[in-house]
Amino acid sequence: MVATTPYNVPADPLMGANHLTAVRWVLAGLVALGHIFLLTEAYEPVRIHQWTGGYMAVNGFFVLSGLLIAKSLDLRSDLKVYFASRILRIYPALIVLLLAFLFIFGTMFSKPGGVEAIGSADNWQYVLRVLLLGDPAWAPGGVFADNLEADFNGPLWTIRFEIVAYILAAIGFSIGLLKSRALTLIAFLIVQSAYLGLPFVINFEALPSGMLPLLRLSSAFLMGMCLWQFAEARRPHWILVIVLIGTFLLFGDKFGGELLANLALTGLILRLGLSDRKYKPLLKLPDYSYGIYIWHYPAMQAVLFLHPDFGPAPLALFSIPLFLALSAASWHLIEKPALKLKPSKRADSISV
Repeated sequence: MVATTPYNVPADPLMGANHLTAVRWVLAGLVALGHIFLLTEAYEPVRIHQWTGGYMAVNGFFVLSGLLIAKSLDLRSDLKVYFASRILRIYPALIVLLLAFLFIFGTMFSKPGGVEAIGSADNWQYVLRVLLLGDPAWAPGGVFADNLEADFNGPLWTIRFEIVAYILAAIGFSIGLLKSRALTLIAFLIVQSAYLGLPFVINFEALPSGMLPLLRLSSAFLMGMCLWQFAEARRPHWILVIVLIGTFLLFGDKFGGELLANLALTGLILRLGLSDRKYKPLLKLPDYSYGIYIWHYPAMQAVLFLHPDFGPAPLALFSIPLFLALSAASWHLIEKPALKLKPSKRADSISV
């Protein structure tokens, strides 16, 4: 059974103006807030039970991504256009970030640093590694040496899983699997059950390190794809959302707590992002969320490199204007112009 989303119903906020850009701002902000504390105190206090704000924000990004990618695949039949759009959304800003690593962070915020760092084989290998979707959790060439976290840009780890999700989603739609409401739901239930249950029967430490994160983020992504197939689920009543939040508050520290957290968070995202009421200032927000996500960490690390005694408050004071300015430049000078190169005239919302 093919998705029954009423494409021609103007009342569906997903098909028109909505607040999802504002929601992405909030999710990116939660990730940045968590790192303000992690980079200064090695502990993120913004949490409910063991689930931190940054951790759940990443899950929220993948739920949104699954919804919007399913929308894109279902409304388009050209996979070349689809993949070109995904590449233009991710890679231009990422390439500029990595060039900044080579020519700015690697020379000015490293030990020993200097212009010699530009020719460092380790630095170039790191750039190639990230572009080819390798593990970015590394500090080549002594970048941010002596910081509490000697790491250039750890948050980039999610990008490889996002791209894998794009590829698998395209395959699923091509063979008809993810065009079926029932099969999409079954795929979500299988992956979610595997994520919850397999750690009890398999030693994941003996498997590739990305296996558990892959299951975690794939389950969130498939939850979003289910929301595309089941359009009626995108309009949960506030009472249901409150019940989900209450259930998570009561039982979120037990088995299945992350699933409860994802359901409660998704309910909030849907109610706020796809609200029937439109708030014009939110509708006009530029989409800085991807820029915030990829720039906040190196910006904070640079501030701490210069002021290693900073705590959370001064780090926030100095770094937030910096990474917001970098995010604005990224959107207006790189991301937005790149998106205009998409080989389709049809509007399409893309997630981080």
